[in-house]
Amino acid sequence: MFNKNDILFLSNNGISEASAQEQIELLIKNNSYLSLASPATPDNGITIVENPENHISNFDNKSKNYKLCKFVPASGAATRMFKRLISFNKQDSDANLNDGDFYSVKNSFNQIKNFAFYKTLLKHINSNNDNKILSEKILYSGLGYAGIPKGLIEFHNYPDGARTAFEEHLYEAIKLVGNNDNIDLHFTVSPEFIDDFNHNLKDIIKKTGFKLKVDFSIQEKSTDTIALYDDGSPARDENGNLLLRPGGHGALIKNLNRIDADIIFIKNIDNLTHGDYLEETIPYKKLLGGLLIDIIEKNQVIYKNISSENFSEYIDSAAHYLETKLGADFSKTRNLREEVLRFINRPIRVCGMVKNTGEPGGGPFWVLNAYKTISLQIVEKAQIDLSLQDQNEKFRNATHFNPVDLVCYIKSPDGKKFDLNNYIDKNACFISEKTHMGKNIRVIEHPGLWNGAMANWLTVFVEVPLITFNPVKELNDLLRKEHQPKTGK
Repeated sequence: MFNKNDILFLSNNGISEASAQEQIELLIKNNSYLSLASPATPDNGITIVENPENHISNFDNKSKNYKLCKFVPASGAATRMFKRLISFNKQDSDANLNDGDFYSVKNSFNQIKNFAFYKTLLKHINSNNDNKILSEKILYSGLGYAGIPKGLIEFHNYPDGARTAFEEHLYEAIKLVGNNDNIDLHFTVSPEFIDDFNHNLKDIIKKTGFKLKVDFSIQEKSTDTIALYDDGSPARDENGNLLLRPGGHGALIKNLNRIDADIIFIKNIDNLTHGDYLEETIPYKKLLGGLLIDIIEKNQVIYKNISSENFSEYIDSAAHYLETKLGADFSKTRNLREEVLRFINRPIRVCGMVKNTGEPGGGPFWVLNAYKTISLQIVEKAQIDLSLQDQNEKFRNATHFNPVDLVCYIKSPDGKKFDLNNYIDKNACFISEKTHMGKNIRVIEHPGLWNGAMANWLTVFVEVPLITFNPVKELNDLLRKEHQPKTGK
């Protein structure tokens, strides 16, 4: 299927012929659906913590024994966030200003002074500007928000000025570790904006004196993926080369794999609150971290005991703990010792889950894998064949939603760093149909970062309150109380 020029082109982009052929096989299969066994619920897969203060204290007391990092995917542009304003700006009239719901453009203009970027906007407008000019200045010639990442947008107001989403993540990290420097931060960004993030970082350090280690990475070209035409042949660009497309956020597993840390907090760039609400949200970050540390330490003890010559003294209690607390199933195993060691010798993720309020996106499920065993997975709607009544019903019975609030441990019980590429379910990719140069194509994205890319991790789901989930998907989300200063402060 590939000629010599194709193989050279792939090689120059860091993609092996074997990897490209693997993508083609998945595209031809054209089916990446998972098989849901059941939704994870509070009585079946989601942990309800009755004494959170114990785990919070555990994190405060023991986190200093681990190297911590906060990993934030931050390359996404703000185009979707401003889609209503962009649509309004392209129209000839103010017709849709009559729409008065919360997300309307009318509400944006009515409350424009409540946006953190308003003071900066004032530098580009005057009192005679109408709504068309205001929208143009926000989107293009003034602030330029239609073309920059969310991380560089001023999200929240404070007495000493506005903070970008990027800056808020630094403040949250400081609050998490008690104002010491026992945490690094890593942001994945688009290459054209690295200088902008570095400039923002210098301003923050100058203003605050933070001594945090902050670094950036970009999504590697080697994670780009190929596409197929309807006839099964590889799609090509205008130069006749193979068409390569960004591989989705699942490609960031390679970035995560390069992190030199023990415990890694993962959170999206736009899922924040105003600093006035950190006292309400940080305890739940510590809860997840403290629970993870407890699992790490118990697994280390199990590993030591089961690896010893007198393992038979410990095997039954170890298996009982792993089955009742971590969802293991040893009912069909022939070698319990070997299976216990395999089960704990994996990366670990503790994931916060909020009650389902109808938000789009992934959720927690028990999934049937190729070996006819089930495991806890975060599953996106696109991964489920909803035309099947059984699967549709299980999806609709889900009680919780994934807010992307994860704490991970990426080392083995004996302290060796895992190669995270070995724990991906490559079949859990995302396949969709697009058009290119007037032709239909099938495109593939790598298994999502917290979906298939972590499919073979040891997974624990924990219920956390809705206050921990405050994404800014649209501009007017910034008008919600969690993104505004508390009154009286």
